[in-house]
Amino acid sequence: MTNDLASAAAQSLNRDPMVGLRLARVDGFEPAVALGTDELPAYLRRFTMLFADDATMRRGGIGRVTRAVNAQGEAVALKQLILPTRDEFDDDVAHEALVTKFKAAFREEYECHRALSGLKGFPRLYGWGEVDGVPAIVMEWVEGETLARLRPRFAVDDAGCLSPLVAARLGRDLFDLLCRMSLVGEGFVHRDISPANIMVRTARLPLDRQLAEGTFDLCLIDFGSSLALEPASAVAGTGGRESFTERYATLRRATVAYAPPEMLTDDIADLRVLRMSPAIDVYAAASTVYELIAGVAPYEVAPGTSGTSGSRKKTRDIASPYRLKMDTLPDYPVGAHAPGCDLTQLLRREPDVALAAAEQAQQLGLDPNSEDLRDALAFVDAQLFDVVMACLSCHQEDRPEPAAVEAALSAFCDHYAQNVARSLRAEPLMPCPMDASGRAVRRAAMIGAAAVCGLVWAVVVVSAALLASGARMTVAVGHISWSGTLPGIVAVLALALPSVAGIAVGALARNRRAGFLQGVLALSACEVPALAALACAVFSQRAVASGFVAALIATYALTWFLLAMGFAFELPVVSARRAKIPMATPLAGGAAAVRAFGGPAEVSDTISATKEG
Repeated sequence: MTNDLASAAAQSLNRDPMVGLRLARVDGFEPAVALGTDELPAYLRRFTMLFADDATMRRGGIGRVTRAVNAQGEAVALKQLILPTRDEFDDDVAHEALVTKFKAAFREEYECHRALSGLKGFPRLYGWGEVDGVPAIVMEWVEGETLARLRPRFAVDDAGCLSPLVAARLGRDLFDLLCRMSLVGEGFVHRDISPANIMVRTARLPLDRQLAEGTFDLCLIDFGSSLALEPASAVAGTGGRESFTERYATLRRATVAYAPPEMLTDDIADLRVLRMSPAIDVYAAASTVYELIAGVAPYEVAPGTSGTSGSRKKTRDIASPYRLKMDTLPDYPVGAHAPGCDLTQLLRREPDVALAAAEQAQQLGLDPNSEDLRDALAFVDAQLFDVVMACLSCHQEDRPEPAAVEAALSAFCDHYAQNVARSLRAEPLMPCPMDASGRAVRRAAMIGAAAVCGLVWAVVVVSAALLASGARMTVAVGHISWSGTLPGIVAVLALALPSVAGIAVGALARNRRAGFLQGVLALSACEVPALAALACAVFSQRAVASGFVAALIATYALTWFLLAMGFAFELPVVSARRAKIPMATPLAGGAAAVRAFGGPAEVSDTISATKEG
């Protein structure tokens, strides 16, 4: 029986049967979710006998993760605790205490992961048990690549820099994950955000599609350093339980290149409070985005440089990473559009940027590799750099909230094409304010207006349906006619379906502009047949016909207003700072401009080349 199961598992892994597969029996399995008595047996069968592929094993914190499959061929991740080795000078008591410490840290990781398991952007957790007497976690196997491995493939130059627009989109989606962690309980802090712990899922949407659409399916992994936040009263008080950070700090470390200074020392005041703050993740996530922009982490010396300028000069003189990050500021990032770059080649690998700049640059008569065009792009990129640098303060209180950073990066991405055109024309840029309060007020106003519209819409639909229900009517189409009473459900569907279709289509669109246009088209496409059917109907009472027509028009107008509200959710304008680019003789129109910058004809080639690495 076991051999048959192993053969099935190996087949699902595209492996020869029994080659490299290890039978892993998960004893004492505890489901991560509450189950009924009728559901539990099937759930246990899924996750208590697994076949692990040790060739996929990788280290993750104090555990090792292996891809495994069950008898049904479902892929899962099996994470087992790495028990500490016994030192020759340790006695039995000391070693047992160390093992207990490791097991407690591993269980804490499981409990933190369990609270986040249902949220998008985090691996689903299946349960806890033991494999060969060692604690183990069974969770979702995330199909995809880590950002650390993808960065060289996404890079647009030899320095490893990504297109600033792609870096901003990845940063926006990363900070969106940080915002979601705040929704559970008092919030969570990951405390080890780095490119190696950020995955881009590829199971739902291929990588090239995500790159082309500008939205990435990110997933945070490795919760070995994560921590559930406590209420402010518990943190501030002195009578609460000892902090897990204080008890197991040696086991729960962050990646030095991306961690804030408070995670790199154990001998500062208020360590417990400092390490229970979302500001830790803000610093680490911003350091990750910095590396995407510049090709190096904030305090890393770029390959081929002497390391003799700015804060990087001091990396050899200061042995402590904590003192380095406290005493020096990171250099301002140098992105892909830096002086001396080959802009023509860059834009061939940045199709979205090329499309944003092409038409306006052609109208100004700018060469694809001109210094003015490079300066215009660099000026827009500086908005992104300012957002990132604001997050890299050594003091927690000076770092913005994750929601504020997400709002700023969203604004940068949304207005990038518009700002490139504005920069080329020396006009004020749309801003990327590091303040989510104004955005929150506008969102609240939009939600309030939507609620009022929805209430009015419901009143109109119900009133019209009650008015028309049971009314006698005759429908004549050519030689075919029908007479009878109008069912109430038909009246409700005729009024409601166009609105539901319009809002559903608009909500599924990639951006607000597309959502508005597609939603209005769907609304109109459903409304026209309803009006045509009404035109062929004759009601016994004129008031019923007039009321039904008025209701159709009212529901159409209310739905259109809701779609327009979503499209009009924009940010205000700020002043530009760069010098005006002198006008030149306009060249050919937009199509020629796009071809000159490697536009649509080369977009698919660029994406394919990126995917193939």
